[in-house]
Amino acid sequence: MANTHSTAESREPTPSALFRMNCIYRALLEQEQLLVGATDRPGLLNDICERLIATGFFDLVGIGSPDADGMMRYHHAAGKQAAELMQTFSTAIKLGAGTLSGEAMSSGKMQVSNHYLNDPRTSAFQAKARKMNINAWAAIPIVCDNQTWGVLGIISHREDYFDDDMLQLLSTSAMLIGRALERRNLFERLEDRKIALERLNSLYQAMLEESTFILSAGDERQLLQGTCETLVANGVFQLVGIGYPDDQEIMRYRFGAGLDADEIIRRFAFSVKDGTPTISVRAWQTQQMQYSNDYPNDTYGAGFKSQQVARIFRSVATAPIFRGGAIWGVLSVVSSHKDFFNQDMLNLIVSCAQMLGRALDSMDMKSRLERLGSLYKSLSIQGEIILEAPDENTLLTQTVDQLARGGLFITVTVARPNAGGIFEYVAIAGKGGDQIQKHRVSLMVGDSKSLMARAWRDNQLCWSDDYQSDAALENNRQVVTAIGGKSAAAVPIMRKGHIWAVMGLISDHENLFDQEMRNLISRVAQLLGHALDEIDLRTRLDEELTQQAWLASHDTLTGLPNRATLEGHIEKAVARAQRHKTLMAVAMMDVNDFKLINDTYGHASGDAFLRALAGRIKNALRKTDSALRLGGDEFVIILEDLRNVDDATAYFVRLAAVLDEAFSLPGNRRINVSASIGYCLFPTDTTASADMLRQADSALYRVKACKTGCTQWRSCSQI
Repeated sequence: MANTHSTAESREPTPSALFRMNCIYRALLEQEQLLVGATDRPGLLNDICERLIATGFFDLVGIGSPDADGMMRYHHAAGKQAAELMQTFSTAIKLGAGTLSGEAMSSGKMQVSNHYLNDPRTSAFQAKARKMNINAWAAIPIVCDNQTWGVLGIISHREDYFDDDMLQLLSTSAMLIGRALERRNLFERLEDRKIALERLNSLYQAMLEESTFILSAGDERQLLQGTCETLVANGVFQLVGIGYPDDQEIMRYRFGAGLDADEIIRRFAFSVKDGTPTISVRAWQTQQMQYSNDYPNDTYGAGFKSQQVARIFRSVATAPIFRGGAIWGVLSVVSSHKDFFNQDMLNLIVSCAQMLGRALDSMDMKSRLERLGSLYKSLSIQGEIILEAPDENTLLTQTVDQLARGGLFITVTVARPNAGGIFEYVAIAGKGGDQIQKHRVSLMVGDSKSLMARAWRDNQLCWSDDYQSDAALENNRQVVTAIGGKSAAAVPIMRKGHIWAVMGLISDHENLFDQEMRNLISRVAQLLGHALDEIDLRTRLDEELTQQAWLASHDTLTGLPNRATLEGHIEKAVARAQRHKTLMAVAMMDVNDFKLINDTYGHASGDAFLRALAGRIKNALRKTDSALRLGGDEFVIILEDLRNVDDATAYFVRLAAVLDEAFSLPGNRRINVSASIGYCLFPTDTTASADMLRQADSALYRVKACKTGCTQWRSCSQI
């Protein structure tokens, strides 16, 4: 054994010892059955102690674990002196001294003494042990979830009581207890998770109901009060409130539902600047979710230390509500359960607050739409144009046309300055288009006061609600007045993060460009910029996909189709030959002694030669023919629309002629080469398209075997 303990010398067990071991073993079997069916942790541990005492071989059995104060204590025990054991024996876990149980807990190793009253490790408790007639003690660690959870203590009034066999059985008992505890911990975690999932599901269902309710809410009050009632109705929360600061920056809850909602909500009134810190105020100040799973003991619960709070406010969470891009208020939810909020629950609460914010934004937008009427209808159609436009020209043309037909603007333009600073119109619609195009607007000093020039220079919306009386716009007043314009605006359009153009809008109404109108115009420009960026992105993606497709099917060195497309080329050529009842040929060609070029002049020269060779092969082809590179100096040539073998021979003659001309290499070098060509005719040599390349390769092999120093070719039927 790894632990020091006193036993008799090794000897064969006596019949009485065997009987004792058998009884203990049977107790372990009963214990294991007990562990499998156990559901109650305290009852389980008490029953284990009772079962071991019931064997009649132990005087006292206890199970202990450390308290919150770090003291090892026996909480479960059996035997005549069980109560005294639980009351008397404890030790500081951090010191690990004073009892065998404390040392077993601290070290995680079994501690055994067969002469307890004479053991120096137990000196602090020997007086108590003597009164209880304790002479032998075994303390076996109980390991749960890979750490020492507690100790199984076995006590006897007899000395020399524990031998190795008994300790082995007791170790097994401690191990089984640890496994039972692990199983119970797992069950508890699963149960906690089940409860959490049920809560999440309930909250999710409430949010679904809330989303439906939002669509039907007639006004802001109905939306906010209905949200509180919906979240409380499904039973997840005991109290829900929605608050926002008043004009004096005092946070007040105006809407709420749940237990004592009216009374509690009236008590919430704190300054969001320098008042008593609360979770609600902190959520406002940080603009982030704030929560407490133990609210009565939280510093942010100051001012609410009442019985009512202790009864209801066990866990509190507050999420900010954003409206129009800025924080507007807070959504607070309360549970009467401690440690109620986990991350999933908090995420759903934040989503609920976001949903509220979006609903409020939607109501604000609806109000603006009602005020602006026809303009928003025009802009709604404009949104569809922006989303569906396939290209830049369509996008800009349809945008200005729709805005001009909306009834508020008589002329709409999009213009960009050229290299000389003169604005050129890329899209124009409405009244007086020809006059506008003829009028010169530039970024030069003389014209720099125009709305278009100012919008470009300052990169911001510029407008005039009384164009005819605006002295700064005198240079452009004549042309605008001529078409009936009374107010105008110019707004920059951004593209790829930089100003790209300016949209001009001329109206025959005065005082048209109020804040809401300007916001909508700016939004149109932003949407246009986003749409242009999307078009650019789609264009880049299309180009990249086209490039990737080309790279996958072509040889990057020569630009010819590669091996991956060979089978398809042959099959299509055979199909055309069958359809037109003509011949076609598949030829394989490689350069004689190409390796010498690489070895003599280097691979860069070899690559230059292959590029030049591919060009000559293509130049010798007819429109109906094609060439592919397999790799190295191997090429495949597909000849179509042949009337007879002489047509194929005519191409090879042309090819041989262009190959006879010297090739130029880097460094002003010139070389002469020859090639070997083997080919197969369809359907003369074979009717199987899949067999043509193999037969052409076989013919090539035969041609290369009889080199003559010049370009040669043979069909598979000629060899």
